[in-house]
Amino acid sequence: MFLNPTSMLLTTLLLAGSTALARPAEACEGHGTTPAVETAQAEAAPAPSAPAEAAAPATADATAGWDALLHTFVTADGGFRYKALAADTDAMAKLQAFTAQVATADTSKLSREEALAFYINAYNATTIAEVLRLWPVTSVLKKDGFFDKTKHTIAGESVTLNELEKTKIRDPFKEPRIHFLVNCASASCPFIVGEAINGANLETLLERQATEYVTRTTLFKSKKGLEISSIFDWYKDDFGGPEGVRAFIASHVAPEQRAFVEDSANKIGFFTYDWNTNARD
Repeated sequence: MFLNPTSMLLTTLLLAGSTALARPAEACEGHGTTPAVETAQAEAAPAPSAPAEAAAPATADATAGWDALLHTFVTADGGFRYKALAADTDAMAKLQAFTAQVATADTSKLSREEALAFYINAYNATTIAEVLRLWPVTSVLKKDGFFDKTKHTIAGESVTLNELEKTKIRDPFKEPRIHFLVNCASASCPFIVGEAINGANLETLLERQATEYVTRTTLFKSKKGLEISSIFDWYKDDFGGPEGVRAFIASHVAPEQRAFVEDSANKIGFFTYDWNTNARD
């Protein structure tokens, strides 16, 4: 059930730090090289989230408000209407209610699929809430500590976005396709899904989003090889190393392109990641 968000909306978003592949800071951990953060930022680090007082069951019903927000504010091209959400009091209340429920959720009785869906929803909702807390934001990399310093309470634990992704999503589940559902609020991220993820639709969404991202972003350069997302460089170990990356790309492109990708003579490069926010009007 959702907590009553009416009187504590702004306070909770400010203090709870309700903030996807923790993209840059996991470069700190898994991205390889961390893109430079603008040093002109002199902002103080946000206060950590307050500890959860009581555990609430993580149920499918708790995602209803979150699902409604996604249907309303996710755009057809995978962006998000942050400004519109910020101006909508009822929508902000739904987001606060969902992040508050996420903070106190009890995941102990969830199935594997339900648990993975819960943590991906938690990551995406927390990221959106953190972008809104810092709004206006032109790039999450301009906010020092966005991924690796600011703490958020998720299912009773205080974690950064990097920690949430690594310790609750990547390491336990060993599912490389999560990289196409976890969203880092940036232009080069996979499109944010316009519906809440649950145990029933998880597999469909994992495969659909992986195929969509690979086919949309893979650039074939004739005899020079191909360029793919830096996600496959930062997280190559999740895909089984360089050869695993090649096999994954080959299995998600059009049939007529597979032989080209599988041919090791065709070199694979990585395009520069666009860290501007995925904001839409």
